[in-house]
Amino acid sequence: MRKWTFATLTAVVILSLMVVGCQPTPAPTAAPTEAPTTAPTQPPAAQPTQPPAEKVVKVGMVSDVGGIDDASFNQNTWEGLKRAQEELGVQAQFIESQAQADYEKNITEFAEQDYDLIITVGFLLGDATAKMAQQYPDTKFAIVDYAYDPPIPNVAGIVFNTDEAAFPIGYLAAAWADMKDPADPQVGYVAGMKIPPVEIFIVAYENGVKYYNEKKGKNVQVKGVYVGDFEAPDQGKIQGNSLIDEGVDVIFGVGGKTGNGGLAAAKERGKWGIGVDVDQYYTLPNEKDILISSCMKRLDNAVFSVVEALLKGQFPGGSVYVGTLANGGVGMAPYHDFEDEIPDELKQEIEAIKQGIIDGTIKTGWPVGEEPTPTPAVQVKVGMVSDVGGIDDASFNQNTWEGLKRAQEELGVQAQFIESQAQADYEKNITEFAEQDYDLIITVGFLLGDATAKMAQQYPDTKFAIVDYAYDPPIPNVAGIVFNTDEAAFPIGYLAAAWADMKDPADPQVGYVAGMKIPPVEIFIVAYENGVKYYNEKKGKNVQVKGVYVGDFEAPDQGKIQGNSLIDEGVDVIFGVGGKTGNGGLAAAKERGKWGIGVDVDQYYTLPNEKDILISSCMKRLDNAVFSVVEALLKGQFPGGSVYVGTLANGGVGMAPYHDFEDEIPDELKQEIEAIKQGIIDGTIKTGWPVGG
Repeated sequence: MRKWTFATLTAVVILSLMVVGCQPTPAPTAAPTEAPTTAPTQPPAAQPTQPPAEKVVKVGMVSDVGGIDDASFNQNTWEGLKRAQEELGVQAQFIESQAQADYEKNITEFAEQDYDLIITVGFLLGDATAKMAQQYPDTKFAIVDYAYDPPIPNVAGIVFNTDEAAFPIGYLAAAWADMKDPADPQVGYVAGMKIPPVEIFIVAYENGVKYYNEKKGKNVQVKGVYVGDFEAPDQGKIQGNSLIDEGVDVIFGVGGKTGNGGLAAAKERGKWGIGVDVDQYYTLPNEKDILISSCMKRLDNAVFSVVEALLKGQFPGGSVYVGTLANGGVGMAPYHDFEDEIPDELKQEIEAIKQGIIDGTIKTGWPVGEEPTPTPAVQVKVGMVSDVGGIDDASFNQNTWEGLKRAQEELGVQAQFIESQAQADYEKNITEFAEQDYDLIITVGFLLGDATAKMAQQYPDTKFAIVDYAYDPPIPNVAGIVFNTDEAAFPIGYLAAAWADMKDPADPQVGYVAGMKIPPVEIFIVAYENGVKYYNEKKGKNVQVKGVYVGDFEAPDQGKIQGNSLIDEGVDVIFGVGGKTGNGGLAAAKERGKWGIGVDVDQYYTLPNEKDILISSCMKRLDNAVFSVVEALLKGQFPGGSVYVGTLANGGVGMAPYHDFEDEIPDELKQEIEAIKQGIIDGTIKTGWPVGG
């Protein structure tokens, strides 16, 4: 296990930082925002931020030697703090380190001025940050690209599994070189210092190239150099030119201004490049037109979340944020100017690789020689109590169970479920697991909120997690798992409206068949309706929305009846939201030659009879969330009293692929949907949920 990444702590991230990072923030004010220190009873996105207190919170950033204008990791971290200043009202300031000898002095300067939070940027500041954190125990610290073992109570670590993005980047680079220079394809890199946060990129990049060679029977070569400095663009350019002289076609610039120098060489020599840390298409205007993609880690979002947690009284000292492909903390930038040149087959291969990395079937090769997660000596028992929808609902119960089955296979736990036939079964089923000394009991659904709280108090030594619920005040032995599904349902509504308008322009209508009228269902419907409304406003149309709450999750026949009724009224697309009941609505759409949209999971894979009428699905990744909770438990880091919030930004919610409709959906519509998703992430587009929020 590498000390600095703590890759297996992903759950700690999610549960300690994102609880606040995903809530709405206030307009800029002169003072910070303060809110209750407890988790909300509704999904955090539903809670408006409280008025600011009088004291202005001061946040200082100490850069690494790359400088604040490195168009990479220092700059992106500062962007996150500037956003915190604008949206949260904190006072933000930075000090640039000119040399490693400056680190302690710069940290001390902020500490002596009574700054509330000091953020240090880079692995090289690890020793200085630890020393200063001990000298100033009442000051809070966060450090990028470092985590401590043992943890330091007043320090939050921020690290990224960038290998997960660098591996498919290597595959892309190899494929591009093979396309452009089939006689002698070569890829390269110009890197900064040879330290773990840089090596992680390079090792995975090289292994991505190796994977391409194995799959395609090719021999793309990799060449590169560590310059030993982050602040040497001229030297980076010299090394880049040297690599190009040796035949390199694509240069991966990994190391602040030094790596940027390598990209400058590629630009001047008519070659291609790949950016790092941020989408450098936007930060390197001179080189943007040769960048195929960038290997990103979202430092800005991470540091913003830490600041927001501080303001909420929930600073995650002693814990670690780990950015991954699954939670959106790392990723590949768009292909931008090369979108039309990269073959669809290659794009599909890259998406499959990313999915393989997420589900563990593809290894990136980092850390070198890492051992798999050990099976616990004493088998941990995890029980799941389903909602009344049942374990075979092809939706949220089933997807939660998939996460537990994965935990059983990969982590060696013993997993079992009990299906609730009625709400009266909840307490009895929870008690059955508790009396058998299960280590963790996962309850699935908003309706189990009261029963879970009651049983958690009766069995304080048993750990619980609940899907679609969070407590205010928090319960120490319960972890909440909620999802901002409105962020995915809004673009789903826009898609449904556009599809109905294409297929039935004389009378376009969309509809929904929903289960019970409770917040975790209403959040889908409200945002879906507002997505349709947004389409109408943008296009000057009048697509109608009709729908029904059946009041049951276990009534497919009634769902089908209601679906047929909606179709009789002219509905073209049905959104099935509510377990088996919603699935009944989709069955009606199938039989009547209409179209549907799935929910919770990519139902293209769970509803074989209806898959060919599903335009997309509105997903929340319950499987990943519960797996992370189990993994945290095994590591002794169970996040009791905390809340995981799945968002578009962290990959916890999203839209499924268009599958069989990929070629029918116009590129213009796809681009509009991507723009909507980005607008939701950056806050410029509101989903309408919570109502009045």
